[in-house]
Amino acid sequence: MSKVLVITAHPKTKQFSNSLTLAKHFLTAYRQANPADTIIQKDLSSQVGFPFNEVALSIYQKSRSKQPLTAEEKTFATGRQAWLDEFVTSDKYVFVNPMFNYFIPAEMKSYIDVLMQVPITFHYLSDGTPEGLLHGKKALHLQSAGGFYANEPGHPDLRQMNMGNAYLKMNLAIMGVTDYQSLFVEGMDNEPENTPKLQQAAFAKADQLGSTF
Repeated sequence: MSKVLVITAHPKTKQFSNSLTLAKHFLTAYRQANPADTIIQKDLSSQVGFPFNEVALSIYQKSRSKQPLTAEEKTFATGRQAWLDEFVTSDKYVFVNPMFNYFIPAEMKSYIDVLMQVPITFHYLSDGTPEGLLHGKKALHLQSAGGFYANEPGHPDLRQMNMGNAYLKMNLAIMGVTDYQSLFVEGMDNEPENTPKLQQAAFAKADQLGSTF
């Protein structure tokens, strides 16, 4: 049995969401293929996070000098550690988000800041090279975008502009998670007349991936 952590960053609206629907297709197929697995859904857009702010910086500085924390800092540190423990003890990760200005939403970036913790998820070798400490895990990035950024046939190769996907892949690799896949539903703004076709193709891929991930 595996523990699957689904991390979603999406503003709450009543409008149809391509990224959330992509995730729904994937999870439906995944549950059918893996009924014994535990799935934990983490909605970053509706939870109070732990940004790298003055409190986080103070905790970092005090930990280095072994100074006591204030009550506010203890609460912050405890909550942040719970998020970190949840991630470390999971076997599979599914990141779900729309593309915002060629990147991931701010709350997902802040979440990655929580995870990048020495010496819990990675450490540095003597030459300064980072080495991951999370092994045998796998990750999937599900993302929607209005344009085409996956080098689709007949479209310009704009993969270098999909900085959010590259960022997730790089940071997860630093933590030792190198089994990484991505699946996009995209192009609906560029080709609104083909929206149903583009959606159906992506959702079908999510159905298939859910049964094998």
